Amino acid sequence: MSEAKELISKMCDLQNSSEEMQRELSGWEGVVQYRIGGEKFYVEYRGDGTCTFNEGEHGSPKFTVVAEPDFWVDVLKGKEDPISAYLMGKYKIEGNLFEAQKLAKVLKKFAGKI
Repeated sequence: MSEAKELISKMCDLQNSSEEMQRELSGWEGVVQYRIGGEKFYVEYRGDGTCTFNEGEHGSPKFTVVAEPDFWVDVLKGKEDPISAYLMGKYKIEGNLFEAQKLAKVLKKFAGKI
């Protein structure tokens, strides 16, 4: 398991164990698919602020993040801004870009906590 995949899984665990984090993230729901290096996995976000980490591919994600593992670790640790990095072509988003902007806000809430 890559460090990027491990951090995304930990991010979901942190979200599920923190009522404060659940309140902050409640109201948005959908599936975010990840293709990080050769790994494929996804996170299902529920409107109550909880999430589920899953292996494989989802049939209808809101969008897919396509990135190299080392780069995505930097995003997850807050060393790279996901919006600026996207605009510079450092990774790809396939699908709904508007929904992907919401993920950028979510990721910033976890910087320094995972």
